[in-house]
Order: sequence, then C-alpha cells, then structure tokens
Amino acid sequence: MTKLTKSIIASALLSTAMSTAPVFAADPGSASAGNGESMRDVTSGDFKAGRAKPITTPKLTDEDSRAAPLTDEKAAVKSYGIVGRSADGKEIKIEPSEALRELIIKELNAPANGADGAERKTEDPGLGEGEAGRQVFGPDDREQVRNTKTYPFSAIGYLEAKSKTGYGSCSATLIGPRTVLTAAHCLYSHEDKDWLSDYLFVPGLNGSTADDAPFGAFAYESAYVLQGFIDNYQGYYGSVIPWDLGIITLKQDVGTNLGWLGYANYDDLGDFTANLVGYPGDKPMGTMWKASCEVHAENIAPEYFQYDCDTFPGSSGSSVYAYDTNSKQRIITGVNVAESPEANTAVRLNAANVQWINSLYK
Repeated sequence: MTKLTKSIIASALLSTAMSTAPVFAADPGSASAGNGESMRDVTSGDFKAGRAKPITTPKLTDEDSRAAPLTDEKAAVKSYGIVGRSADGKEIKIEPSEALRELIIKELNAPANGADGAERKTEDPGLGEGEAGRQVFGPDDREQVRNTKTYPFSAIGYLEAKSKTGYGSCSATLIGPRTVLTAAHCLYSHEDKDWLSDYLFVPGLNGSTADDAPFGAFAYESAYVLQGFIDNYQGYYGSVIPWDLGIITLKQDVGTNLGWLGYANYDDLGDFTANLVGYPGDKPMGTMWKASCEVHAENIAPEYFQYDCDTFPGSSGSSVYAYDTNSKQRIITGVNVAESPEANTAVRLNAANVQWINSLYK
C-alpha cells in the first residue's frame, strides 16, 4: 500500500513512533486502542432500544447546493465560535481563540487545498474488501459488524437524542476519553430552532434491545456546535454544510477502556480509501454496518469532500476515516453529513476544524 503522507497542524500532531503496546495518552488527534477492559455505565440507565427514529439526512440539491465560503474575515472568525448546551440546560458561548482566529484568516488567504496526484490506498485492513453504506450507488454491499466489542468498533456508537417530536438517532465516534464526534444536525434542529436533548451515546450497540448494548449507555455533560451552523442558516441546509460538526462531552471517561479514533488535517489529502462505520436506518435497528469506497482528489474541497459510499438516515455523524499506514492508526478525515443524487458528502477536518475540536477535547 502507498503510504499516506501527513501534514498536520502542530496542535494535532500524531505520534508516528508506535510501540507494541496500546497508546493511552489523551493527546488531541492521536488514536488509542483502549486498555481492553470492559465497562458499563452506572449513571444513566435511560436507554430504551427501539424508541428512536433515524434523523433525516440533509439533502443537497442543484438549487441550494453548498454555501459559498465566507470571504469576510469577521464573519468567518465568528463562525468558529463555540455554541453549546450543558445537560442542566445552561447555554454556553465561547469566542474563537486567538490561534484559531489567525488560522482562519490564513486559510481565507490561502489557495484551495489540492492533491499531489499520488495514488493512496488507505482502506482499514480490519474492514476487509470495500463496502458501501446507502444513498444507493450501485449494489448494496455493506457488511454487518457482528463483533462490536473489539476495537475500533468499540469506539463507534449509536447516538440518541430527544427532539420536540420524539427520539432520533445518528452515529458517532469516540475521539478521546470523554469526547464524541458527530454531525451538528444530530444535536441542533434548524426546523425547531432549538437544541435536541437527553443525548445518549451507546458504544458498540449490536441489536434492538438494551441487552445488546455491551458497554451500556453513556450520558452527556455538554454538547457543542460551531456558531456558524446556527448563525449562517439561510433556510436551506446547503447554507451551513461547512459547519455541520458537533461534539459531545460525556460525563464518564469511556475511551480509556474502549479506545478512540484519531483525527487530523491532511493538507495534501488526495485519493484515499474512505472507511465509514455506523447505524444506517434501513438495516435492523441497532445493528452496526461498515463500508468503504474511494475518494478522488477532484472531489475534495477545503471544506468538504464527496464519495459514493452509500448512506441512509442514521448514518449521519459517522466518521469517515483513513487507515494511516505510517502510524498504523485510524485517522478521521471527515464526518458524514449529507446526500445528493450524485454523491454523499462529509465535512472535511481541515486545519480550522481540527483546531476547533482540539479546544473542546477531553
């Protein structure tokens, strides 16, 4: 396999010197396979399998397309503010750090990210041959993950949240001891102009009953989205797709036992194999499915990239990751957020998004 060359901002450097023992250091961006010990949540106990319906995956159309990148420095910086809500209902607002401000302004004046043309094979060797998820592109060749207790599947979970009309579900991924990465539209509803609530993260869920949650269900401490996801909404999803990232901080340290995936900005991100694992709603409730497909350089933009991995409501928030053959880590490069007749879309973890995630990392 051709090795994927990394160019990662200083605050998200990955360790490339891997020992034979698992890595447990909670460094932003690095991966950990966990310590292998089982655990169960003892604080929540509120997960009732089958009550949630998959949250509708936003659609991109020719009419509304994607938002044009912001060119005004003040508006661009403001979009990277942190807006959140704690489990006790308190609103949270945090201005972008000075380092993030400087990075955003630098990116506004930089040329579009391009590829170097090298062929890259970054399919996860633990996933087998290529699979796909569903907005259907050709045959459905997704495969079910039957042993969800093993890493990396133990770090991937079912995300449930309560809205004004009932419970909805998405997919999400541990990226730190208490940090879960998902899509912003899984946490905040533009239709309701309000946050969802009662978020529960169920890692390794493998069926339709509470007994199929091998590690239990974990309650949240706080949830966050980019301020641009709320402020820049113009009545259609394409206006906010660049900011469709969400973070949940759990009350408990889950990742030390179960592990977490790494994440990074690859400045030279070109052709690579995308791996996507989550909970698509067209499959039996609560079952985990894996997919992979090729992402081509011409479909990679600074804020997002597109691919023909199939998806379905419930897959929103799934991490799109590459297997980095240098560090032998699974590194998230984007988050699955939207579909269209031509391709599905992930928000790219560019340098600014990585910096924003780092500021919330726990």
